[in-house]
Amino acid sequence: MKSNIFKPTFWRQAIACSLLLALAACTPDVKNGELGALPQADFEVLPGPDANTVILVNKSNQASIPYWTVSTGAKLNGDSARLKLIFAGTYQVTLTAAGRGGMSTVTKDVTIANSDPNACNPSNPIGFIAGCTSKKWKLNPEAGTYKVGEGPDMGNWWSSGAGDVTGRACEFNDEYIFSFNAEGTFVYDNKGDYYADGYIGAATYGCEPNSNLSGAQAAWASGNFNFTVIDGGGVRGLGQLRLSGTGAHIGLQKVHNGGETTSGPTGNSITYDILEMHQNVNGLGYDILKVGLNIGGSGWWTFTLRSY
Repeated sequence: MKSNIFKPTFWRQAIACSLLLALAACTPDVKNGELGALPQADFEVLPGPDANTVILVNKSNQASIPYWTVSTGAKLNGDSARLKLIFAGTYQVTLTAAGRGGMSTVTKDVTIANSDPNACNPSNPIGFIAGCTSKKWKLNPEAGTYKVGEGPDMGNWWSSGAGDVTGRACEFNDEYIFSFNAEGTFVYDNKGDYYADGYIGAATYGCEPNSNLSGAQAAWASGNFNFTVIDGGGVRGLGQLRLSGTGAHIGLQKVHNGGETTSGPTGNSITYDILEMHQNVNGLGYDILKVGLNIGGSGWWTFTLRSY
């Protein structure tokens, strides 16, 4: 177990003031030590309703606002937070306690003895996305499969048309393969080419070979990455799909959390909100997964995938 205490320097006091209005009124010009004693972050891990669920209970020594982060990428709030861990293993949970005198953190290990035997059920997000072994997805070959607008699943700014299915054939043949394992293996296979879209490679508006990719943009080619499903997160509460590894993406390469960048990847992970999951659509034997992410302000990109 390890812990850290952040003393209430001027800038941390300013941050604490913005976070802790519910705890105490304060102004950014207070002097060191005037906000009160530092909290001592601590928490207890209790068994949940099943062997793969634990309850995290804030046991800090004073009133504080708790923020939980998990090594899987999950983020939780509340003095009592429920955490579901599907695969056997040891995970790190960090509690940040924001109190009147500043902030402190503590990290503890949480060990799960056995994997959840029911996790690959398609009623669970990870089971729907990865199946019980692996599952392959492509962009849904229909109009509107990717779009951008003022909110999730909105295309009032721009939406792909039916002609893009053939006009961007090198994009619609891309495969997104998710494996049901503890490592969260995610494989992106662009079949050796990509749609340049005016900013990738030679920056044409057509299909180009991977050999045209250079510099930072080379990370947008086929690759092996990892993924995590964060249960209960996202704008619709259906969960979130987090891809880890520089260049990992679904749909358009330039799109990332908080904006668009055409020169290359801006970070080593990207998180999509799950918007819809439909099994065996119209009895035709394929599933539909719709994900979206906020690019800043009211702007959202939405991508629709079909299973194969």
